[in-house]
Amino acid sequence: MSFTNTSTFVTQDTECLWEELRSGNRSSLEAIYRFHINDLYNFGMSLHADDMLVKDAIQDVFIDLWNYREKLSADVVIKQYLFKCLANRIQKELGKNLRRSNLHRMNIQETSVKSFEEVLIQNQSSTEISKKIQKAMNHLPVRQKEILQYLFFQKLTYEEASKLLEINIRSTYTLAWKAINTLKKAISVMLPLLIFS
Repeated sequence: MSFTNTSTFVTQDTECLWEELRSGNRSSLEAIYRFHINDLYNFGMSLHADDMLVKDAIQDVFIDLWNYREKLSADVVIKQYLFKCLANRIQKELGKNLRRSNLHRMNIQETSVKSFEEVLIQNQSSTEISKKIQKAMNHLPVRQKEILQYLFFQKLTYEEASKLLEINIRSTYTLAWKAINTLKKAISVMLPLLIFS
């Protein structure tokens, strides 16, 4: 697998490429791979920082795309679909079979999640805090990293994220709240240390 810069890659209409892939055109699969590989790799590494595992998972995703090309839906957002496939593959590799139905029922307000997003953005100006946040994120379960990636880095809506995660909107808020609450606790512990260091 090659993880080279794709800036010279000539962008084609991805919808046409997807349709050609479904029809059995191998060069379309390669074009989709080249177009999305950097985003997929960065996304995979944000979920689990194991270079070989992520590369293998990406390769498996594209092998599955080819093997099951005739069963692929025509109506997909390709990048989101690939992200979903990769996240599922990484979870499978890590042996994390989370039961979404077992998520705790919590009353969650979107405003509290958004207010924390603002805090995160404000604190990004501090390199030290950014490093600490990244360290805290590395300890989150894969599913919680995934929701943060979708909401705050890929800028998806909660509705779009819930579809990718295949959970209802309430559970999406709950999952985001759990991830954010963990990061809040990490930040509250580290701030006094940063102030007096």
